[in-house]
Amino acid sequence: MAFATLIIVFFVIIAVGGPIAVALGGSAIIASMIFAPIPDGIVGQKIFSNLNHFTLMAIPFFFLAAGLMEKGGLVQRLISLAQALVGHLRAGLGMTTVLTCIFFAAISGSSPATVAAVGNILYPSLLKEGYSSKYAVGALATSGSIGILIPPSIPLILYGFVTETSIPALFLAGVIPGIIYGMLLLFTARFLAGREGIAVKARATSGELSRAFRSSLPALALPVFIVFGIYGFPEFDLMGIYYDGGAIFTPTEAAAIAAVLAMLIGLFIYRELSVRDILRITADTGPRVGMIFWITANALLFGFFLTKIGLPAAMAQAVLDMNLSPIVFLLCVNLLLVVVGFFLEGVPTILIFAPLLVPAAESLGIDPVHFAIIMVVNIELGLITPPVGINLFVASSISGIPPLQVFRATLPWMGATIITLLLVTYIPTLSLFLPGLSQ
Repeated sequence: MAFATLIIVFFVIIAVGGPIAVALGGSAIIASMIFAPIPDGIVGQKIFSNLNHFTLMAIPFFFLAAGLMEKGGLVQRLISLAQALVGHLRAGLGMTTVLTCIFFAAISGSSPATVAAVGNILYPSLLKEGYSSKYAVGALATSGSIGILIPPSIPLILYGFVTETSIPALFLAGVIPGIIYGMLLLFTARFLAGREGIAVKARATSGELSRAFRSSLPALALPVFIVFGIYGFPEFDLMGIYYDGGAIFTPTEAAAIAAVLAMLIGLFIYRELSVRDILRITADTGPRVGMIFWITANALLFGFFLTKIGLPAAMAQAVLDMNLSPIVFLLCVNLLLVVVGFFLEGVPTILIFAPLLVPAAESLGIDPVHFAIIMVVNIELGLITPPVGINLFVASSISGIPPLQVFRATLPWMGATIITLLLVTYIPTLSLFLPGLSQ
């Protein structure tokens, strides 16, 4: 009865136009007042304690780093490098779009930020090169979704936080699936461009490629620095200098360092960033981070209520009692998350469903690291499906095309997302190979 009341109140608040954060926290508080699983005095304390975690500080820093990269000239250099690498191929600029999204994703951790940063520069260029608006907006909306799979990833940080799973292991788990997804998107870009009739450009000369690489080297150094910092260098003894190996800093510290380095590169190397720009970008980052933290605090209160009434344990036991095989269970999870993705964004999806589904998955022997990648790829699908697919709205604001038409443009590209989902669901090694090496 407590769960039924919680769900009814949740959907009533949504139906009357309440924000998702208010629906999550409000339904938990009202249900708790009726059934009293959470003492009233603990509610405020719980909301505060939900946010009082060092791990969550990675989120604002990665958002800030993405904004500084866009304004500081780093994105433009990455685009130039991608163009020098694949611009001579048929669908060269389309493939450049995908490749730039991969580069940017390795720093930003956010899909909407990837769409916005890359799209603002490349959408006009795609149209100028003769690509149709349908091709251009479909490429941007879909390729941008890779931002939450290739590490660092804000949804993976939240998943690790709520399920107490190692965030470095989660980041490693996203690498191979991210590369596979990127390769499938590159193939899709090439295949769809066959209908566009785009002229093939000349291959970049060795000098042009060298200049593009040198210019983008500071931008490329950022993800490399983050990776080595989080996972560390192997043990070595070189000319009397001994290092015992291991991590140099945590993912949260890596996010802060990424933001500082993006600022320094934009200020002193590319010189396209000013102090006024930094202040404006910081101010713009605040509301976005506040929204995520407000949802997080209320979603964790919602999850705490579910835990107090014993729902996660009951779901795990129900899965065992039904004697489902892992294959059938994962199929049911994918179907559930696809439907959820129509109505919820990635952050509340992780915060609500990870605490519920992970115990059931573990009861069937499914590794929580593998399960995290399954959830993230489902979220990627939700980012490009209406009515709340946020990538659709970001791409719409860039292109001026209505969101529903943007969704139609993504349909030919969506096959890459679905194939990636099937691969990561039923081939656990793709997600677990690299984390296994680090143990």
